Amino acid sequence: MPAWARSVRFRLALVYSAIVFGLAALLVVGVYFGVSKSIEGQLMSQDIVIREFRRLGPVVAVEQTVFTQTYETLESLVTQRTLDRLRDISVIGLAGLFPVSVLIGWLVAGRALRPIEKVTSVARDIQATDLSRRIELQGPDDELKRLADTFDDMLARIEESAESQRAFIHDTSHELRNPLAVMATNLDVVMADDDASVDDYRTVADVVRRSINRITSTVEDLLTYARRDARSQRIDRVDVARLVDEIAAEFRGPASERQILVEGKAEDAPPFRADGAALRQALQNLVGNAVRLAPVASTIEIAAGSEQGWRWFGVRDEGPGIGGADQPLVWQRYWRGDGPGRADPERSGLGLAIVRQVAESHGGTVQLLSAEGSGSTFLIWIPESRPAAGPAPLNAPNPMG
Repeated sequence: MPAWARSVRFRLALVYSAIVFGLAALLVVGVYFGVSKSIEGQLMSQDIVIREFRRLGPVVAVEQTVFTQTYETLESLVTQRTLDRLRDISVIGLAGLFPVSVLIGWLVAGRALRPIEKVTSVARDIQATDLSRRIELQGPDDELKRLADTFDDMLARIEESAESQRAFIHDTSHELRNPLAVMATNLDVVMADDDASVDDYRTVADVVRRSINRITSTVEDLLTYARRDARSQRIDRVDVARLVDEIAAEFRGPASERQILVEGKAEDAPPFRADGAALRQALQNLVGNAVRLAPVASTIEIAAGSEQGWRWFGVRDEGPGIGGADQPLVWQRYWRGDGPGRADPERSGLGLAIVRQVAESHGGTVQLLSAEGSGSTFLIWIPESRPAAGPAPLNAPNPMG
């Protein structure tokens, strides 16, 4: 079959034509049989002829019978010819109606499919580098309007994802380019110096080692970030108290080197269903930052609890704190800040971005309560059931006190 015969428009036209033609045929056939049945056996001449001959008397009885039979035969022939003519005209009319019905069906189908053709045109014009086009279909809120709106929403999500991917690639290339440039510059300098000593080479080696550490940390966090963004969740029963105790025990060794006390408080937190591995990683990122930034001989508290249908996990430290202007930025990729201890060249700046990603993958959110010079409290809010019964109680008092 040719391409036009396989199109949806042609098939819709056939359907419309079949419906119109079928209804017209039923109407014509119904009228024909209705008329034929209504006049069958009903000869108008009988009453007229008998009445007229009765006025003449009994002497013409024989002539009355012959005349009546002749008149009835003639009337039957006229009726049959009329029905035949009605049938022929009906057949001719139906034959002429069929192409007209196909044409009307084709026009109606084209009119109905015009919004879909607009969707197709926009989709054909969209390029991978330009996702700003939208259909913006006007008209009543029908199935086609909802289809176009859904397509626009999908384009918006794709555009947002593409922009995020471009920003991610740009930031990643910047993060990897800097340590590579540092290594290349230092190596070029020491190799160009014919009088370079062993100490000079040792200094350059230390710089290269730190740059390699930074690249390694960045690559590992990039892999973690990409896997968390792509992989599906593995939901299971999470023993909250055990999770908090294990993380606290894990960081007590590194924290003790700076005389930092790590406490875990989650005895009253009942188990719930979540991605335990993801939660563990998020809390590890928070506690790792706290151990790195907390002052000597301070305390880090890890806690968990329940509030208004939400589970919260928190890490509180006595570090330098974060000012109000910087608080919205801490969850962004590669943000390190410029405060004491924050601008660590060996840190990837993806730790808190991963924490936010874990929370959002559970339908939750993150919260930071901090002020400069008074420590910080990082909170992860996760709904106990999906969808959440209401918004996270971010305006409630700090659950960690």
